[in-house]
Amino acid sequence: METANEDEILAFLTFIMRRGDDDIRLADSFKAAELLGRYYGMFTDSHNVKNGDVIIVDNIAEKKNEEP
Repeated sequence: METANEDEILAFLTFIMRRGDDDIRLADSFKAAELLGRYYGMFTDSHNVKNGDVIIVDNIAEKKNEEP
């Protein structure tokens, strides 16, 4: 028998999480959701944000020779 690939495992866990069968217990559904969440890195303190670089533009002219 051939070993399941990544897509098959994710599909199986998704099926269990969504309770695609009447015999799937709620506890098993929660465990599948937890495993999927761990796979996608949802439970870490820091997430990698891929929105691009932050650019700060300082375009406010500095007032010279003025006392506060």
